[in-house]
Formats: sequence, C-alpha cells, structure tokens
Amino acid sequence: MREIRLYDSLSGELVAVSPGDAIRVEVRTSPVVTAGTVDVGSTRPFVLFSFLERFLQGQGFGTRFLFNSPGGGDAMYELPDAVGDPGHEGEDGEPGLLQLTRSDVDRWVNVCFGADREGREWPPAEPQARVALADALKGFGHPAVALYLLGTHYSQPLGDAQAGLANGARHARRIREVIAKLDQGAPSPDDMHLHVEEFEAALADDLDTPTALVSMFEWALEAERRGHGVGDHDLRTMLAPFELDDLLSSF
Repeated sequence: MREIRLYDSLSGELVAVSPGDAIRVEVRTSPVVTAGTVDVGSTRPFVLFSFLERFLQGQGFGTRFLFNSPGGGDAMYELPDAVGDPGHEGEDGEPGLLQLTRSDVDRWVNVCFGADREGREWPPAEPQARVALADALKGFGHPAVALYLLGTHYSQPLGDAQAGLANGARHARRIREVIAKLDQGAPSPDDMHLHVEEFEAALADDLDTPTALVSMFEWALEAERRGHGVGDHDLRTMLAPFELDDLLSSF
C-alpha cells in the first residue's frame, strides 16, 4: 500500500496517514448563495472532501471521517458505516451522524479545506465574478467544473471562475479527443504506466491534484503520439478519483 501524506493543520506538518486513522475535515467556508443560486467556487471544499474520500477508498483505506460537534464542545461526529443503520437516523429519517468523543479515536489527522497554510480563510469571490453552479454545469459541463475546482492545490486560492471553467472545458474536450483514439476496454502499454505511478504519487503527496493532472495529460500526449494500439485502462484509472468517468460514457 502506497504511503499517503496529508498536511495536518494543527501540527503544521505533513503526516503519513494509516488505514485505521480518522480524518477530521475542517471546512472553513460556507457556500455563497445569491438570489437562490450557489456560487460554483464556494462548493470547492465539499468537492475536495468527496475527492479525498474516493481517493482514500480507492487506495484501500478504511478511513473514518470526523466532523466537529454542531453545538461546539468536545464531542465529534462521524457518518455511520452503513446507510440506514438502526438507531442512527436524523429527524427526516435519513442516516444521521454518530457521536463520539476525541478519546475514542486513537489517532486523527486534521485536514482544513477553505484556508491557506496559515489558517487564513479564502475570501468569497466578488459578486460580479461569481458564476452560479447551475450555470457552470449547464454552460461548461460537469467535467469542466471538476477540472476547475481540482486543478488548483487545495491550499491555494482559485483563479477567476469564467477563465477557469473555460480552461476546464478545453481540457475535457482534449480528453474526449484522446479517448476516441484509444482501444476501449483494453490494457494500456506497460511502458506508459510510469505516468500512472507519477499520478498516484502526486495525489499521495498531500493531494497534489495539479501535478496529478499534468501526469494524466502527459499520458494522453504519449497515447496520441503512438497513434494506435493503446488501451484505455490507465486513463480510466486516472479519471476515476476526479469523478470524470462520464467522459468515457459516450464511447
């Protein structure tokens, strides 16, 4: 199992995460809602959390995710292991959070989404620069939104939404062009797997999503250079953590 390191915002150090560790996810920002719509940039912490969960699970980690007590205090909460676990339903009948105390957790890592390394929160985008999530999905598509939100390291501020979404859309089109030339459902050449190794190493190094995406596009360039006989297995592997599988759905 590959060693995965995350930046612990309490100790200020990169720490290795063990399969049995709990991860306390600290989200410093809330979605920005204007006129009934959510700004796409403000959804970034929640996309990051979903990405982190998928990535760790894909690496075989049975990691627990903890959340602060809504009322403060020393209690923490986690999602139940099974949906519909008896006795753990919220008021609406949906699965609720399980309460536990810090002493119940042998070791946990604090990951902060929505702030820089010094704990400074990212300010919300100016009203004139905001793009509603619904408009982003309709105008650019889900892959472009994912590539925009994950194309910058989580410890750095996002760039302009319009420019970032347009760039994400270009990258998504580029991936589709490459996919169209691949052998669907076939294994990829062994000598191209080094790009997958670099991709996974980048994600294991504190979720370095920008470097991981560079490795993915280097693989795509090599696949195009070869022209034929390249299976899509490696690309599928790299698209999965970013939840970009739908780029493959039309082929």
